Amino acid sequence: MFEPENTLKEIQFLNRNDGQLRTWNSMELFIPPTVYPPREDTDLLNEVLMSIRPFGTKNLLEIGSGSGALAINVAKLGWNVDACDINPFAVAATRFNATEAGVEVNVKEGGIGPHGENSSAWQPGAYDVVLWNMPYIPADEIGDELLGPLEEAALVDTHPEGLLTVFARTMANNTLCKMNGIALLVCRENVGWRRSIDILRQHGLAARIVRTHTFEDDEAIHVLAVWHPFVSNKHHRVREIDSTNAELLRGQYAPGDSLIAQIQTSGRGRHGRTWQDHPQSFKGSWVLDGKDLSSINLKMQLYVAHEICHVLRFNNLLIGQLNIKWPNDLLLRETTEQQWRKFGGILFQSYSKGNEQGVVLGIGINSDIDNLCEGQGSLGQLGVETSISELFSILNAVVASIFESKHPALKAIEQQVINDEVIIKNCIYRNKSCTLVSIESTEITLTDESGNRFSVDDDDQIEWLNLHPQ
Repeated sequence: MFEPENTLKEIQFLNRNDGQLRTWNSMELFIPPTVYPPREDTDLLNEVLMSIRPFGTKNLLEIGSGSGALAINVAKLGWNVDACDINPFAVAATRFNATEAGVEVNVKEGGIGPHGENSSAWQPGAYDVVLWNMPYIPADEIGDELLGPLEEAALVDTHPEGLLTVFARTMANNTLCKMNGIALLVCRENVGWRRSIDILRQHGLAARIVRTHTFEDDEAIHVLAVWHPFVSNKHHRVREIDSTNAELLRGQYAPGDSLIAQIQTSGRGRHGRTWQDHPQSFKGSWVLDGKDLSSINLKMQLYVAHEICHVLRFNNLLIGQLNIKWPNDLLLRETTEQQWRKFGGILFQSYSKGNEQGVVLGIGINSDIDNLCEGQGSLGQLGVETSISELFSILNAVVASIFESKHPALKAIEQQVINDEVIIKNCIYRNKSCTLVSIESTEITLTDESGNRFSVDDDDQIEWLNLHPQ
């Protein structure tokens, strides 16, 4: 796994000490040199695991087992545990500590490391749960003389693509979890310029923050729940329909079902406006659980648009080229000198049938530069080439990340957190220049140059600056 020149350095680090005994969660662990001991991130992941009872075939895989702390703990809970680690000393430690604890853990050398994944270390597609306390420290934060090669591999992400990208690709290829399984990852909020959840969603995987730990220096790590979205649901495709939202509202569909259309003849936007359609755009809708109806408001619409805006950042140049407008519009521009153009939007619609209530979510996105109407933009103008199928996979992941009830223990902890930097703020209201300063469930607050505040719930009353007229 390592270059020959690393061997001497590794031996030097192994000779630092003879290992240590550590008590964690009422169990005694022997931890050799270069093996990762239980720390705050271990505790954080363990908190989530304690709330998940064994289900399915009770098969669980831990990638990067280290001392074996988590693998042993979940084995005690009744899971059938496989584990792996690229550090042979960690493999030995996990085996020894499991034997001492009186539990069975099948552990192999291998996993996902600096040079990619080694799926021979596990049974592809066999697991209900996969765990990985990832190496999440950027290489530039570690000095050359602090770590040996094996210890560095447990702490530092040195893969040229990034380990999270390798994991996402591996899971998306169905070589880790079962299709109805879940993965739990410990990682930082961002990998370089991208959010960790967006890397996973761009591979068609639902991703949600379920636990957070903030250190004294304000650096935070998260436990992300990751899964294949809406695997038990039906995903329909039609050539032409009046409205994907309307069809899901009037038909017999289950929460999580979706519908996309090549042509939509009577699509509607906010305030009943007609959605100007062309065949190359994405038109899709999802049925949501009626229980979510109470949380559907203007802020939720903006939040969904916010999450879509982030996930469509396929390169760092797009950070300044994509934006959102209250309460549900997706905007783009090629340069800062241009006006913002609308390239998509989202719309919630609800229905009531007797005692039954339901809600659907519609998403429209222009992906091609042909047949654009006045004031419209498209991803193609920014050099983003993506098919309707690829867009569906990504958007399906976003919708599931926010709304799918995958497991009671996996409730989101940061619902509706919206970064201000992606929202268009400058506007004219009541003939005064104003700025958006806060967002509530059903309204926004504007302030003018004199400090006067206005609460507004109707965006038709606002003229947004730097926005191309439509």
